[in-house]
Amino acid sequence: MIKKHSGPDYVTDVLPGVRLLKKSSLTEPLGGLAVPTFAVVAQGSKCTVIGDSVHHYNAGEYLVVSLEVPVSAHITKASEEEPFLGLEMALDPTALASLALETNLAPIKHDAPSSAGVGSVSDLLLDPLVRLLSLLDTPTDATALRPAIERELMWRLLNGAHASIVRQIGLVGTPLSRVVDAIEWLKHNFAEPIHVEELADRAGMSVTSFHRHFRRATSMTPIRYQKRLRLIQARTKLMSEQRSVASIGFEMGYESASQFNREYRREFGSSPGIDAARFRT
Repeated sequence: MIKKHSGPDYVTDVLPGVRLLKKSSLTEPLGGLAVPTFAVVAQGSKCTVIGDSVHHYNAGEYLVVSLEVPVSAHITKASEEEPFLGLEMALDPTALASLALETNLAPIKHDAPSSAGVGSVSDLLLDPLVRLLSLLDTPTDATALRPAIERELMWRLLNGAHASIVRQIGLVGTPLSRVVDAIEWLKHNFAEPIHVEELADRAGMSVTSFHRHFRRATSMTPIRYQKRLRLIQARTKLMSEQRSVASIGFEMGYESASQFNREYRREFGSSPGIDAARFRT
């Protein structure tokens, strides 16, 4: 599915919204914010943790994620002889919703159990994947051929094993879309104190209903989602900015440096100062 390139490891943005990954060694868990994504493993294995849900996927399997959620991911099988090889493709919510409406797809009658799932790459999925990757060798063809290939990929996902997850991407008027609205607010106000009652009111739900739908979608509570979002943003700033740990902690909404250090160590396994120094070297 993905050519076994020789040479150094890489993460390559080969086409807008598509990344190829190669790694010849295991990696430590690294936190980040996932967007709606279709991720395929061609060789090796990977593990992605979303809240309390752990997703292992191996060669010939894929992970689909329908929400912007904090994740922790690491490669669990790779070597110099057989490096990890993978592909990630961002899923456009508007394009998925338009395709579902255009083709009159019947709505899923039950809520998806979560915002992510692992499945096997079927022959129906493999065929457009191979054609998408072939555009790497003929980039001049990408403008003309890529839209139709990605449309076919989206169609296969909309009708595949995790259709209930994929079909909720981009749809409005559903409990999940209200959770998405709350997540958008959290992304832009993660440093502010939050109250679940206010988030539920924004989503037009009762507190009980909002809490249930939020946890089902993200595998975590709204408070935990905000905390992980703060820590991921803090880690990004620690890696990219020459600033004190305390100043970044205060910017993220922490009331004291000790609280920031304690929660950071609990999340990432080391203090923010040690973590930043290790990544910079």
